Amino acid sequence: MNFLRLNILAIGLVLVLLPAITLGFVPWWSLLILLAVYSVILGWGVFDIGSQFFMKTYWKGEPGKIAITFDDGPHPEHTPRILDVLRQENVKATFFCIGRNAEKNPLLLKEMFEDGHTIGNHTYNHAYVFSKSAAERQVTEGQEAIQNIIGKKTMYFRPPFGVMTPEIARAVKKENCVVIGWDLRSRDGTTKSKDLILKRVKKLLNGSSILLFHDTNPVTSEALREVIHLCRENGMKIVSLPELVGVEPYHA
Repeated sequence: MNFLRLNILAIGLVLVLLPAITLGFVPWWSLLILLAVYSVILGWGVFDIGSQFFMKTYWKGEPGKIAITFDDGPHPEHTPRILDVLRQENVKATFFCIGRNAEKNPLLLKEMFEDGHTIGNHTYNHAYVFSKSAAERQVTEGQEAIQNIIGKKTMYFRPPFGVMTPEIARAVKKENCVVIGWDLRSRDGTTKSKDLILKRVKKLLNGSSILLFHDTNPVTSEALREVIHLCRENGMKIVSLPELVGVEPYHA
């Protein structure tokens, strides 16, 4: 099921139900049931980053391989610590950066890029967007902020909160980008406890392939090193996101 098919099916059912209700064959509240079912399916498509509801999403890769990704930076204090861990462990990650944060920390963004990490677009200021104009502005301005600093136009886009809408999908397609999701969320965006982060990752690591961290949490760098070691101890190969999904990270 996707957005187009859902709408076609819903319109078809409405066209069948309206005359049936008029003729008394079915009760009027059958329309309310249809609306409720439509809303539930739409909600699933909006809030499940792996649903493929509005457009193709890269959210899972080859078993036995894992790519590490970070959202919401760059952060002037916490991102450098994460970069240090990645250098020491010889790991290449992907950073989905907020355009406004990139503009505030241009040298840090360049450092991430020059270290060989992939830079992705996480919109300009991480806002919920439900209108066409707002979605285009958030996606395009995020693209421009990154490109102005590193000289490359990124192919990778991750929506704030993992929320997809028809408007965001159209804006992403307009910029000729791909949507990147995840199948393991560390929850480091909501907890400051390293132990809780590690407990969750350890529980869900096997069978996962795209790990979501945030480079805005003071304890993420500490958890990151242990997660890297855990992956290696479990025979998981840590790869770059471009290698995992098979899509070039920047426009030619």
